[in-house]
Amino acid sequence: MNVELASARQRKPQQVVEALLAKIRSGDWPVGSRLPSEREIASQQRVSRNAIREALVALQLSGYIEKRVGDGSYITHTEISGEADGDAGVLAGMGIAEALEVREALEMASAFMAIRKATRSDLLKIDAIVAELEEHLERDDFRAYLVATLDLHIAVAAASHNPFLAKQVTELTEKHRDDQWLVQQRYCPEIAAYSLDVHRALAQAIRNRDPAAAADATQQHYHDYPALKAHGRYQNPSAAFRSALPSPHRREKNP
Repeated sequence: MNVELASARQRKPQQVVEALLAKIRSGDWPVGSRLPSEREIASQQRVSRNAIREALVALQLSGYIEKRVGDGSYITHTEISGEADGDAGVLAGMGIAEALEVREALEMASAFMAIRKATRSDLLKIDAIVAELEEHLERDDFRAYLVATLDLHIAVAAASHNPFLAKQVTELTEKHRDDQWLVQQRYCPEIAAYSLDVHRALAQAIRNRDPAAAADATQQHYHDYPALKAHGRYQNPSAAFRSALPSPHRREKNP
């Protein structure tokens, strides 16, 4: 294991990742086997279930496991193109995973403030980025799409007209711009379409000045990050979230 990954041991989720990777790479948990439940792993590792969830997101992003809705997590690979490459993916996955909870809180606040303070110019900028997202997916350019989703979150924060909040969201988002290669590796048209619906719903909620819809879209974005695969299907949005979704692949008119 490389020095960078070994030096990441101070945080509990990172300790859990290391412990689970040891079992995966040793063959104790072969491909296709089901991981113990979050509760069991938390008890074994003597950490909180939040730490377990963060560790599992990192392993899912890096390609070692697949989380199936209502059915737990399963091993998909015991090695990722050599240990060095696998460690790079795990490090990037941990970086993304550890920021998700903070990003959700900050971006929820951004959305609420944008609903109150966004100008017509702000809304036009947000709409323009949504149109850009659609164009990237029409070309199956997942890398450009993922980078543009970050731009959308930064634009929403800017629309809050709170300099401190905008600075925090921008800095946290930019920190992980270079890690999008990892998410891109797991992308497919179905995940991308689901992601586009979530981002459209967020933009529509801000345009409609609808805090409940904004909360649903933000929670859906982070609770399903990355989209959870279940036998070829993805987790259905909540009823409230579904009501906020525009029709698939239909662009909204500018305000």
